[in-house]
Amino acid sequence: MIHSASDRIHSASELLALVDLLTGDGIPAVLALNGTGLSERELSSPDTLISINQMLTAIRNAFTLSDDPHVGLRLGLSMQITMYGIYGFALLSSATCRSACHFAEKYHALTVPMGKQTFRETSKHGIWSTEPDLNRITDPKLYIFKVEHVLGTIISFAKDIADPDFSPAAIRLSFPKPADASVYEKVFNCPIHYDQPDNELLVDVAWLERTPRRAHEMTFSMVRQLCDEMVDRMASSAGVAGRLRQLFVQSAGRFPPIDIACEQLGISARTLRRKLTGEGTSYQSLLDETRLGLAKKYLRETELTMDEIASRLDYSDASNFRHAFRRWTDMTPMEFRSGPSRGQDIELPLSVMRITSDSY
Repeated sequence: MIHSASDRIHSASELLALVDLLTGDGIPAVLALNGTGLSERELSSPDTLISINQMLTAIRNAFTLSDDPHVGLRLGLSMQITMYGIYGFALLSSATCRSACHFAEKYHALTVPMGKQTFRETSKHGIWSTEPDLNRITDPKLYIFKVEHVLGTIISFAKDIADPDFSPAAIRLSFPKPADASVYEKVFNCPIHYDQPDNELLVDVAWLERTPRRAHEMTFSMVRQLCDEMVDRMASSAGVAGRLRQLFVQSAGRFPPIDIACEQLGISARTLRRKLTGEGTSYQSLLDETRLGLAKKYLRETELTMDEIASRLDYSDASNFRHAFRRWTDMTPMEFRSGPSRGQDIELPLSVMRITSDSY
């Protein structure tokens, strides 16, 4: 699934850290959030998700409001690994620093990705490479901000995971040496090479063999599974398919036909079908998926009758609902409600997971 920069599917932890950094410099949060559509109160909620565009808006605000040319580096260094929740705990509990690096690369989507980050090894070094997305980031100042932010975050994470005294083996930067390079020299504390083909942070291969201070196999196994679920839910909430899922959930009981859905989404039926095909799904598949998710939720968590559930799923009668449910699951609704599957977790789209009791 290709995520749009406007999809609100990312943790707000990085944006919250940026606002905290700016308020610490005496800049009001309302100014830091100008144009994002977010209030300080909303940003502080653990349920708030943000888009890449909202993060970019706040970064541009930082350029305007702050006199610090290295605010990106300061932001990265301020990022404590636990700010990233389950993703951070997975890194902390990894078996080795090497496995933590590979995990961080694989689950990069659980941050606020604005470019490509890769990890590879040579005989002497582990090498993190970062390249901001030039389709989104054309301003040279913004480019340097993101490079600094990523490198600062890697250093902060390395200190949290295994070594409070961590320093890279070397830094390679694709841009020229700044007039005042003293900040880089102090922070990186290693050889720095400018005008290089790529932006890279190198670590000695021996460091990769180190055991994180909080390594724990069982914890890692549990949180890795949760990270897998988070990535799946992000995919289900992204793109046109995600917007259509949200529309279905909000309209539960009166699902809009495709022409009305297109009006509400602001696109033509032809465009909707084309985009859904590109995302590997269709209008009817998403409607069936939403109905099934809601049906299982109603059967498991309520005492609604079959007629009541059928009505809430926009079926004309309980018989049609029963036939559809059997087609989806090879069992009747009553078999599902009373059988061994009752009480076991099922995978639902994030939009369905967020249904409140008001939906009942």
